[in-house]
Amino acid sequence: MTQQHSAQVSRIKQWSPIWVVPIAAVLIGIWMLYNHYQQQGALLTLLTADAGGIVAGKTQIKSRSVDVGQVVSVELSDDLKQVIIKARMKPNITPLLNTGSQFWVVKPQVGRGGITGLNTLLSGVYIELQPGDAEKQQLEYPLLDAPPIAPADAPGVRVLLSTADSGGLAVGDPVLYRGYEVGTVEHSEFDLTLRRTQYQLYIRAPFDVLVSENVRFWLSSGFSVDLSAEGLQVDVGSATTLLSGGVSFDLMQGWPAGEAVNNGAEFQLFPNKQSIQDGLYSEFVEYLLFFDESVRGLKAGAPVEYRGVRVGTVTSVPFFFSIDKPFEVSLQQGIPVLIRIEAGRLYENLSLAQLRQELERAAQLGMHAALKTGNLLTGALYIDLDISQDTTIDVEQQAMQAQQLALSQSAGYPMLPTARSGLSNIEQKVLMALDKINNLPVEQLLVQSEQTMQSTEVLLQNASKMVTQLDALVSSPQVQQLPAQLQQSLQDLQQMLAGLSPGSVAYDRLNGNLQTLDQVLRELQPVLHTLNQQSNALVFEADIPNDPEPKRAKQ
Repeated sequence: MTQQHSAQVSRIKQWSPIWVVPIAAVLIGIWMLYNHYQQQGALLTLLTADAGGIVAGKTQIKSRSVDVGQVVSVELSDDLKQVIIKARMKPNITPLLNTGSQFWVVKPQVGRGGITGLNTLLSGVYIELQPGDAEKQQLEYPLLDAPPIAPADAPGVRVLLSTADSGGLAVGDPVLYRGYEVGTVEHSEFDLTLRRTQYQLYIRAPFDVLVSENVRFWLSSGFSVDLSAEGLQVDVGSATTLLSGGVSFDLMQGWPAGEAVNNGAEFQLFPNKQSIQDGLYSEFVEYLLFFDESVRGLKAGAPVEYRGVRVGTVTSVPFFFSIDKPFEVSLQQGIPVLIRIEAGRLYENLSLAQLRQELERAAQLGMHAALKTGNLLTGALYIDLDISQDTTIDVEQQAMQAQQLALSQSAGYPMLPTARSGLSNIEQKVLMALDKINNLPVEQLLVQSEQTMQSTEVLLQNASKMVTQLDALVSSPQVQQLPAQLQQSLQDLQQMLAGLSPGSVAYDRLNGNLQTLDQVLRELQPVLHTLNQQSNALVFEADIPNDPEPKRAKQ
């Protein structure tokens, strides 16, 4: 019987070279995948409200006109309130993506700086990258609609301005220091809570050292005209401010510079430079004045001067606040005007208590207020304070001042006495003179003049008769027998009386003078009648009555 043996199976331990191909393929794939991600760079997320002109796979991201990335997707957010843009950046750009970087869309725009972005008319819009130098990396940014004025890390200082008027500035307007452009307005925002507009200004280095805690900012309109009681003031700015306006800052005259400010310092924006000067005098004493003449031309803001030196400002014209029956007050006591005497205009470190004492002492010495003409072209008035040595007033004026004092005390303000200005005094004296002329007994004087003329004629007739009788007496024989001396005396008397007889020079002259006086009095009667009807006819032209028209007879 044949013996059978089983086969022995052994594993081949030698590695087959067939596996080299798939292993190499896997390694190459891994390397290619790694290399692909290494060359892709970071995936960037941009958020915007409108993705107009941005196309996925086409819109480029540039920095200084060099491509640094590309938009890969444009999608709406889940709440549909904004657009999410995904962009793939190049590897060497990733270190520049930090918290200081900024992105904005470059497209054709027309602004105050001219026309920009014309090269995008053919190539389409693109996204500009402005790298920052911060240390913390960031991969999500808001997409700005307009380019920033300056990089966030640009050397300089940024300050905030606040104003109640929002119509004077716009983003991009220049910031000026004594006419030289040193910065730009880079942001504006309206605060709904405070109801004020806030502007962010960037002042570039090295001019940022000019901004200290005592500087003041005001709007520069480029061209301004101020025609007031102080005269005509014309301010012409640079060509830039004439076209677009701007904001200026400087130290007020005599002020110290103070310490330098940091980023975010807040200042008030004034409408003009003059308002800054007026706002410096925050401590003042108010007084109430009553003028019994026209206040036309006197406006709020007009100066109050003491012998040519400004010491205050007119606050309100007229001032009827807290005064009952204003029309009755204007008719009886005069037009009330509120003024303020500002302590800062006199001398430094003057307290309000000291100012009140000085003013009370001046009022006791006879200080009063009067209206004066400040500008003949516009008729603008100002208030002039002066001390008069003649403080005597009549009983009527004393009663008037007592009523004015009681009225001002009831309104809660002290009172200063007033006096009429020079022109008003002249007008008042002319009216008083015309009133005296009007009160003259002209008609009685004319009657007495006629009676006097009649008596004079009777006297001349009697004198003529007397001369005739004397002539007969002298010619008589009895008189001829008188001594020669007496006869000579009678002849002298006869010659003297003959000079007063009709036909003589003295008689004719006296008769002519009386007739001239009668004619003057008759011609003066219409003038006096006109003055009786209109007392100011000597100053102002009198109304000429129409000529009488004949009426047709009734048939």
